[in-house]
Amino acid sequence: MKKVILAMLSVALTTIAFALENVTIRTTYVDGKVTYDTQKFKKQNGGFYRVHIPVDKIKRHMAHIDIIADDAVATKGEHGFWVMGNGASGEFNKDSGQYQPHMCSMPIFGMKNPRGVFVAIVKGLQLEQRPRVVSEKGTYKIYTRFFIKQSAFDPYEDIIVDFYSLPLTADYNEMAKVYRDYQLGRGEVKLLRERVKNNPKLAFSAESIFVRIKHCVKSANWKNPNHREQTPENKAPLNVMKTFDQSMELMKQMKSAGIDKAEICSVGWNIDGHDGPFPQYFPVEEKLGGEKKFREMLAFGNSLGYNMTCHINHHAYFTLSNRWDPAEAVKRADGKTIFKYGFQPSGNVYLPCMHRLYNLWVKDDFLKIKDLGITGIFHIDVHSCEIPFECCDPRHPLNKKQWVEYQNKIIDYAHKVFGGFTSECGMDHVAKGLDYALYMWWSYRKDWNTKDGLAQKYIPMWQLVYHGIIMSNPFLSTVDPLYKHPKPASEKDWFMNCYNFISDPEAQWLKVIELGGRPTYYFQNYDTIKPMIRAYNEYQPLKYLQYELMVYHTELAKNVTLTRYEKGDEVVVNYDKEKPFTYKGETIKPMGYKLFKKNK
Repeated sequence: MKKVILAMLSVALTTIAFALENVTIRTTYVDGKVTYDTQKFKKQNGGFYRVHIPVDKIKRHMAHIDIIADDAVATKGEHGFWVMGNGASGEFNKDSGQYQPHMCSMPIFGMKNPRGVFVAIVKGLQLEQRPRVVSEKGTYKIYTRFFIKQSAFDPYEDIIVDFYSLPLTADYNEMAKVYRDYQLGRGEVKLLRERVKNNPKLAFSAESIFVRIKHCVKSANWKNPNHREQTPENKAPLNVMKTFDQSMELMKQMKSAGIDKAEICSVGWNIDGHDGPFPQYFPVEEKLGGEKKFREMLAFGNSLGYNMTCHINHHAYFTLSNRWDPAEAVKRADGKTIFKYGFQPSGNVYLPCMHRLYNLWVKDDFLKIKDLGITGIFHIDVHSCEIPFECCDPRHPLNKKQWVEYQNKIIDYAHKVFGGFTSECGMDHVAKGLDYALYMWWSYRKDWNTKDGLAQKYIPMWQLVYHGIIMSNPFLSTVDPLYKHPKPASEKDWFMNCYNFISDPEAQWLKVIELGGRPTYYFQNYDTIKPMIRAYNEYQPLKYLQYELMVYHTELAKNVTLTRYEKGDEVVVNYDKEKPFTYKGETIKPMGYKLFKKNK
């Protein structure tokens, strides 16, 4: 009898779930007033629980709205964790602090505590929100905040947040599965193995390494006033890294070394090189050999069996461009002030309105670029890397949702012309058209290294959702794996610090393997290609996994990870520099990995 009771108790403990009865809607107004409205969750068909605020209840005098479930609370010292869609995670071990990501690649957040497990999906007004986790006097709360005041436009859709209660045995793997099933179930995304059936270019990408050749870049200095707003007479000088002739020599070496499948992406082929006078691309940069030599290089790469593509940028608009027209630039809330958001080698960075970009230039540009000899899927810089912008020019206004609609129109056209689309970071609002993410994050601590340390760990939520759907490389620091990365010149050099965050070349490669990445090369000169050759050869027995969903990830021990795919195949990675690790009777050497096939 005692054994029966214990067995029943064990079953109960594994199936216990959050009740998800009440939710608090906390509204902060622009005048500082705060109101609290406690409501009952509404259970939906499918078993999840919904919070729904109709758009006509969302007013412009509201600063922000927080959706706080009564169960989304934990106390310092309790077992469990919180996690967000960008993979940021932490345990309950801080008295105070808060974390809100600058941007979050997927509209999800979750928590596990001793009372249950849940994951939430933001399904309405998701472009206007970001999740937050707060600890006050040791009490943790995780919720999403909708930023009403920050938008220059009236709210355009209902707020909808759905909460999914999971068994107490669940963890981040089951949380990711909920969102993956949601995305696949509604047809927002499709499996990679299905999409390649009628797309040989995409199939080639899935089975090849990605090699970006950086031809040239302008050497601009933001402190130089002439470089802030450049003209043809005062523009910054050009630094040539690899001419088209030199690029052909590199490809010849690669092919001779047995690298048979590579997608070669030309970066800085255009006038004035990388971050040139976008969105102007032609004429092809003469210092590299000009258009005739570029066509020759593309044809040569194609003759070797490589797929050839190139890189452009739609998220920069420079006064140096022959297309510069203030009327086509993104405007701030007053409808007149041109939005400026940084500095690049061609000067101060403005933004072309996505509506004007699509209607004025994209269709002609894509056909003209394709005609050069492009055979690979197309890379548009930044396009999947940023949260959506707004344009308040009264002649072509776009709220964030409309901005995304035009982004996806551009992506659809890239698929039509080139057979696919690649970019950076894998933001969710363009997931349905994204084939490959160059890297998911610049550095997985750059945005999380808060003074209070509330965000403490990276969990591969994105890979658990999208591997087998979208190809990816994990981080900026895992570009050029097995190559020694140059040290940053200073702590202020944020880009090189991100690139060098995983400084050990072997660890870079292990991280690519652990997270199912596609080997990616970009920033080196490749005077030697030995590291690339090794990565290519080691990738061959692993590349079939690109077509499989990643269904489970865990730490088997300190510095040892396990990644499992949908058919049961597993990859164990041992990051320990001294100790071997034994799994299923086999030894994984220090700083090594091993593939375990379920059906050998």
